[in-house]
Amino acid sequence: MQSPPDTYGGPMSGPGGPPSAAGPGGPPTSAAVMDASDRSIKGDLSISELRTKVKKARWNVFMYLGIAAIMFSFALIPLPVPAPWDDETTLKDSESGGEIQRELPYLFGLPISGHDATDIRFIVEVTPADGGDLSVHVIEAHCNTDQIDDELNEFASMLISEDGNWSDNHMLIIDSKPGKTIEVEFKLDPGAYCLVIEYIDYGHETDSLEASASVYGLREIGGGLGGLSVLWALFGFIGAQKKGKILKERTEPRRGSSSVEEQVMDATNQAVIAVGPGVPPSSAGPSAGPPTGVGPMGGPPAAALSSPTQDAFAALGVAEPAPVAPPAAATPAPALNYIESGDGYHYILKEDNTFDAQPYIKQADGSYLPFQ
Repeated sequence: MQSPPDTYGGPMSGPGGPPSAAGPGGPPTSAAVMDASDRSIKGDLSISELRTKVKKARWNVFMYLGIAAIMFSFALIPLPVPAPWDDETTLKDSESGGEIQRELPYLFGLPISGHDATDIRFIVEVTPADGGDLSVHVIEAHCNTDQIDDELNEFASMLISEDGNWSDNHMLIIDSKPGKTIEVEFKLDPGAYCLVIEYIDYGHETDSLEASASVYGLREIGGGLGGLSVLWALFGFIGAQKKGKILKERTEPRRGSSSVEEQVMDATNQAVIAVGPGVPPSSAGPSAGPPTGVGPMGGPPAAALSSPTQDAFAALGVAEPAPVAPPAAATPAPALNYIESGDGYHYILKEDNTFDAQPYIKQADGSYLPFQ
C-alpha cells in the first residue's frame, strides 16, 4: 500500500522503505573536508595562512624585544664626552694652561624646565695635576664668547665676596689632591652647553688639568619607549601563543575522529544494516530443480553481487586490501625416545624398534648430550 501523501503531494517514506546504503548520516567525512567546512562557516584562515600569521607574530615579538634592548641601552648606558669616535678622547688644557673650555653635544631630553626627575645627568671627572682649588661650570652658551666671560666673572666676584648663592650649574672644589680624580654631577635641562674647568689661582702650565664627562641622556625617553616595546612584545607573544594553539588544533588529529580502518568498519556495519536480514537458502534435495538461469534455455549468469565491505571501501574511495593467506601450520618435531641401558647411558629407540648406536648422557636439567 502506498504511503499517504505529505503536504507537498509526494509520498512519505514509510517504515517499509530501507534506509540509504550509506546509513543515516552517510560515511564519515575526512578531516580535510571538515576543516574546509568549518572555515567556510566560521570564516577562519586556512592552515597555510595560519602558519604565516604565527611566523609573523613570533618575529614581531623578537623585533619588539630588540627595540626595547636598544632603548634601554640609550637610557642606562652613558654617552662619553668626548665620544669614542672623536680624535680627542680626554679633555686637556692644551691651549690655555689651567683652563678647559669644551662645547658639549646637544643634550636631548624632555623639555621641562626646572629641577625635576626629567633632568639629564651630566657627570664630570676632573684630575688636577697640580691640585688646589678648582671650579667647574656648565653654561648654556657657546664657548669663548662674552656670555661665558660674564658668567665666569660673576662667579669670581661671588667668591671674593664669599657669596655662595650661585646656581647649580657652578661647582667649587676646595683643596684637591694632585693626581686624584674628582667626580662632579650636574642636573641639566635639554640644550647646548659649554663645559668650563679652571683653577681658581693663576700660573699653571699646560697639561696640568685633565677631565672626562658622561651624559645620561634620553633616560626618560629611552626608558619609556623601551617599556612600551616590552609591552608590545608581551601582547605579540600572547597573540602568537593563541594562533599557535589554533594551528596545533588544526594540524593534529581531532579528538574523537576515527581512522580509516574505523571508518571502513563503521561503513560496513551501516551497509549490513541497510541490506537487512538475508533470505534463507533454498533446499538442495533431489526435488529441487536446476538453478534459475543455468542451462540451455537460461540466459547468461547474473553478475556477482558485491559484498558490504566492498561497498564500504567504494564509498570511502579506498582500495580494498588483498586478503592475506593464513600462515601454514608448523609440523611438530617428533619426540625422541631415550631408553636407559642400565649402565648410566641412554640410547634412542627408533620407530622400527631398533636402537641408535650413539650413547647419550642425561643432564641435571633433563636434556641429553651425546657421549664422546
